[in-house]
Amino acid sequence: KISSKFNFISRFNYQKGEEIMDDNSVSNSRHAAPFFGVSRLQFKHKKLMLEMNIQYSGEQTFANLNQEERGKPEIYAIDENGNPWSPGWYTINFRCMYSISNRWVVSSGVENMLDLQYRPYSSGLVAPGRNFVMSLRMNF
Repeated sequence: KISSKFNFISRFNYQKGEEIMDDNSVSNSRHAAPFFGVSRLQFKHKKLMLEMNIQYSGEQTFANLNQEERGKPEIYAIDENGNPWSPGWYTINFRCMYSISNRWVVSSGVENMLDLQYRPYSSGLVAPGRNFVMSLRMNF
């Protein structure tokens, strides 16, 4: 808590692992993603909550890719040497929530405000650009 109305929350994940390949060699684990996390700055006042957050992920260089993943260039970016790799990325996001009553909450937000192109590690999918979200939620 920064003050009675401001709050800062950050979550960070770092993992490292190895796996034994079919040929008995040792390689970095393909399931150990590069570091990633989210940091949030929140403002809360009565029924209103505003939040700015940054979601981020580190890079996975060709040298650190699992041996089997190196053979999947279609799901990774290509570095200057023609090798697959996963670049680091971040998005800046904003959301607003307002409690109309004890049962109803309306929220809206903007995700990836800078409209940056990125690919979550090992997904092969380019993430969405800037997008706007709005919802009405009823609790019962």
